[in-house]
Amino acid sequence: MQRPPTVPDRTIPTLPSPALWRNWWKRQQPSRQDRFAVIAPLAAVLLFLSAIASSFWYLRVEETGREQEAVKRDVEYGQQRLRLRLLKRQEQLMRIARDVSNKEIDTDEFVARAEQLVTQYPELQAITWIDDKRRVRASYAAPTVGGPQLRPAGTVLRPGETEGTFNLVREHQQPIYAQPPQVAGSTPPLQLHIPLADQGRFGGVLLGEYWVDGLLRYGVPTEVSARYALALVDGRGNVLAGSLGPARGPANPLFTWASHVSEYEVPVSPVGNGLILKAQAWRTSQGLIGSGLFWLVCVLSGMTAWLLIGSWRHTRRRVQAQQALISRPTSAVPWKTPCSPACARWTCRVASPM
Repeated sequence: MQRPPTVPDRTIPTLPSPALWRNWWKRQQPSRQDRFAVIAPLAAVLLFLSAIASSFWYLRVEETGREQEAVKRDVEYGQQRLRLRLLKRQEQLMRIARDVSNKEIDTDEFVARAEQLVTQYPELQAITWIDDKRRVRASYAAPTVGGPQLRPAGTVLRPGETEGTFNLVREHQQPIYAQPPQVAGSTPPLQLHIPLADQGRFGGVLLGEYWVDGLLRYGVPTEVSARYALALVDGRGNVLAGSLGPARGPANPLFTWASHVSEYEVPVSPVGNGLILKAQAWRTSQGLIGSGLFWLVCVLSGMTAWLLIGSWRHTRRRVQAQQALISRPTSAVPWKTPCSPACARWTCRVASPM
């Protein structure tokens, strides 16, 4: 007869039975058993401390991420509101420029309409009509504008004053925003140059000047400005309006709660990279209850580990002393076990005659 083919043994290996663990445990020396008996609770305490620390770190990282997302969302919303306000003022100024190009208004009516806009919208500082020869035809400025920024009618722009932007407008025939370089002690206004047409030719520019601090104050919603430290900065990083906290180094990715400050910046459209809205979240102290619980867990874990290590060292010395007594050589004098005072009195009472 042909033998049936042998089937390979595919039994799943089983874990050692409890009897094997008990036999292994009994084969260990008492000192090693004590060491294992202490290491297990000590490892449990360390794992517990690691779990608590990881939980606090994870929650803090999640909170930092949510705070950063909130800053980004609010700054984007503030930038959109500021953009809409700039576009509305630009549309009104372009309407005046179109009337000037069509020669529908003269200098007196131009000054009246410019005064109306400057009075109604506090972020506008001045509106100036400049012809193609860089001569001021008419201008109106707010009462708060200082003398060096005034441009009386009939004067010619000084060499270097908005010269580069004036030539760009002449070349491209499009509205252009410009931020003059910052002068020590004063913040220059944001300028909007709108081209004027004279029978198809370049006829000058309409210059609108914005108060940068007024743009930040009236353009950004109050709920955003009350929640963060806001500032308008130029392309070089100079603060034009508002205030920011001191500069900080890069945050440590392992300890983000120590030096991380949520901040976000976005260019203001339609100005571009020449005007940036930047926000920083107010730095708040960590919760007293959360910090107290964390340090309480750390102290309790440290005390527990210290007690376990101390108990293990005490047990180890005790075992060593017992082994030294057992291995002590025997002498001719029989070993006498000392007894307590109560036992000694009882022995004397028994030995004395009645």
